[in-house]
Amino acid sequence: MRTFKLFLFTILCYSFFAFNTLNAQSSLLNADNPEDIGKKDFKQKRQDEDKKIEYSYIDDKDILFSKVIWELIDLDQKVNFPYLYPIDTTAVGKERRPLIHYLIKGLESGEIKRAYADGKFNHKLTWEEINEGTNTNHPYGGLKFKRLNQRKTSQLYRKNGGSPEGYLMLNNISLGEEYGSNLNRVTDSLKFIQSNQDNPKPLARYTAKRDSILMEILPEDYVQKYDFTYDMIESYKIKGVWYFDKKISELKYRPIAIAPVAKQVTAKPGNLEKRNAIQLALQFDPNADISSLPQESKPLEMFWIYFKDARDVLKNSYVFSAANSSVRKSFDELINARYFHTMIYLEENMYEDRLIEEYVPDNAFMRLLESERIKEKIRNFEHDMWSW
Repeated sequence: MRTFKLFLFTILCYSFFAFNTLNAQSSLLNADNPEDIGKKDFKQKRQDEDKKIEYSYIDDKDILFSKVIWELIDLDQKVNFPYLYPIDTTAVGKERRPLIHYLIKGLESGEIKRAYADGKFNHKLTWEEINEGTNTNHPYGGLKFKRLNQRKTSQLYRKNGGSPEGYLMLNNISLGEEYGSNLNRVTDSLKFIQSNQDNPKPLARYTAKRDSILMEILPEDYVQKYDFTYDMIESYKIKGVWYFDKKISELKYRPIAIAPVAKQVTAKPGNLEKRNAIQLALQFDPNADISSLPQESKPLEMFWIYFKDARDVLKNSYVFSAANSSVRKSFDELINARYFHTMIYLEENMYEDRLIEEYVPDNAFMRLLESERIKEKIRNFEHDMWSW
């Protein structure tokens, strides 16, 4: 009897593997032209049973225990590489893209209808705000950035006015009453700069406004433009809930929201102020101490997406398998199955949901141990249920 059960289990596993292999390969083997590779034809769509797994309804009275946690998926770890690669999409087929590609395209096309500035869904973001970085409640600066080409503009200034202010004066352009009674004069604008050397914020606001006006009036070849690239992604933050369903006596996990964390592409006014403050301090005094001035910001959350809103996009977004290219899993399946390695950086708590780094400061190793302690505490709940 035991041998028969083992044989039956083997047959079922083989059937499942064979179905997935056939399902994944058919778009490659049946494509009429290269543009059809990675797409499902009409017959395959009719036969395709690989739909997203619908979440079952969970009644509150069936939840014996629950804990909301926030985790960091570090893309430097090998097990998390499927969420990062490919970075250079020109080197692979168009059916292979990283997770961030599908999230951005889903927001741009409207398939993912909502995005938020934080993981608690306090401030909504539109696609325009994400793309241009114009929401004041959101620190990430957008997907585009432009700045003046310093080498070319310095050559232009030497021949026309001797400085950015001189160039504006020659073109009869004023920066407004905020920076002096008559900023058409070079002396007034320089006087403003010199009077604010000890206070970088108004100085930086001044240069931000000056440079934005210059970028509008100068030819395009005097302006450097930058766009978001996939290699700017550092990690993902994921919010989820562990809960014990007493109806089936099982500890389960459900993802709630996900956020890509990336380096800044564009500089919002705050970050532009920091950059210009340092630049101007060195301009007036090459030996100036800039250690007290604000430095470049660390990677930030680009946006938060409620996971259910993204499932329709992610279920059709497949992950490349290095072990077997015939078997593909969707990002929806990977995330629901927790196919990633994480570190907990926050668990809901009575102290206004303080971060682990707030009560375990200046010690990365101890923060890692605290993360593992929280994981163990959650896992032990189910174990202890049966121990007693």
